[in-house]
Amino acid sequence: MEQTTCIKEIINDLKFMVKNEPETESNDVKLDRFKSGLEKNIQSVLSRMGVPKRFVSPKSNITKLNLKSGYYFHGPVGTGKTDLAVSFLKNVILNSEPLCEYDGKYRLQDNLGLFVSVPVMLLNIRGAFKSETIEEMDLIKKYMKPEILIMDDLGTEKTTDWVIQTLYVIINSRYEEDKQTVITSNYSLEEIRKNLNDKIASRIIAMTEVIEIKGIDRRSAISVIK
Repeated sequence: MEQTTCIKEIINDLKFMVKNEPETESNDVKLDRFKSGLEKNIQSVLSRMGVPKRFVSPKSNITKLNLKSGYYFHGPVGTGKTDLAVSFLKNVILNSEPLCEYDGKYRLQDNLGLFVSVPVMLLNIRGAFKSETIEEMDLIKKYMKPEILIMDDLGTEKTTDWVIQTLYVIINSRYEEDKQTVITSNYSLEEIRKNLNDKIASRIIAMTEVIEIKGIDRRSAISVIK
């Protein structure tokens, strides 16, 4: 009898504990919290992906652009091409499908996005020749892997056979792997064809939608406060 009473008391205690145990959050709640935090900290995310401080708060409106497509934005200096490209990257990140960890937490997928200045990228790869610890191909792979790569200022680099070959390897790899690529340039694709080569231009045509950005150089405008 005493044993039965003891068991009942234990069962009652367990029932009380269950009733007062906090509800486990659903995956939907966790996902909503992740997305809210991602939007709140998007500037930090963009910065970690290589976006310069000046551009981590883009102002461009990209509502008419397809977030699954690649783009080639070209036009005069200072017309907002970089801002547009970063705005595109921002929206791709915010609309991406996060990965769910074993503990139920969400995170961005690996190698989701990367922003690079083409001249700086080429300098970094060339610098690998002088390093005993960094392989040039390892650096090139860095630009092949991201699901979306922003290549800013294509065509401003000094044209050499090495530059042309390196750019072709990266662009052709992304073309063959069907990786999303957004390129900004002061030059039309016809000018890229002349300054670089037909192969690079043809790959860009095949993997992007070409949009010309028209307007004046906004950076050259000066306001005088009286």
